Order: sequence, then structure tokens, then C-alpha cells
Amino acid sequence: MVTYLSIFKKLMGQVQVVHHLQGRLRLYIPFLEGLSPEWRRYQTEIIEIIKLQEGLLDIELSTLSGRVLICYDPRRTDKKRILEWLEKVALILYGNYVDAPFKSKQQIVPFLKRARSRIRRLPLRQSLVTEVV
Repeated sequence: MVTYLSIFKKLMGQVQVVHHLQGRLRLYIPFLEGLSPEWRRYQTEIIEIIKLQEGLLDIELSTLSGRVLICYDPRRTDKKRILEWLEKVALILYGNYVDAPFKSKQQIVPFLKRARSRIRRLPLRQSLVTEVV
């Protein structure tokens, strides 16, 4: 049986750590390349949700290349915590979207606000991200 969780695991399993220096983490996230224009309009809100993680300083996201650059304070967080956080955020966003697909563009912002409030409560078991560094 295909579930949203199995689809999510497949998508997150394609995420790769391309490069890592202390304070900078570059990822390749293939499904960002195909991000619909509807979602691209809200990438600022999604980035703000991701920045809820303590220690994240800046996030640059390219829907053309599928690359994400995360600058962080290494005294407050590390690569492992960032990857776990990204999975947590993605699972909530993807799960909420599957549970209640949008009927109109006006529903996206309330959706992101609901997702934001649920993100910190989700337990995480193991990372699905691949290291290619």
C-alpha cells in the first residue's frame, strides 16, 4: 500500500549533503527542482519555518538547481541536528498537504501557520538523508 509516509521517505531519501564546512551546509534536494510556481511564491514562509531551528542564520534556496545553502552558528547547532530538523519540517508540511490539499491559493498561508505550530512536537527516529561529501 502506498502511503504519504512512503512517498515522503522516497523524496527525503533523495536528499544529499553536497558539501559541508563548519557553519555552512549545502544540500541537493531533487524535488525542489520541480517545485510548482504556487509553492515558489511561498518559499519565504517555508524558509521562515525552517529558521525556527535554533542556530540557523541564513538559508538560500534555488528551485532551478535544487540546491539549498544553510549558514548556521556551529556553537548552537550542527549538521546532524539541521538534517533532523529539515526532515521534521518536510514531514509536517508534506503530511498536512496530503491530509488537506489546497482548494485555493488563499489556503496556503493558513496551512503554513498550522504546520508551523505542529513542527516542534513531531518525534524523529532516524535520518533519511544521504551523505555524498
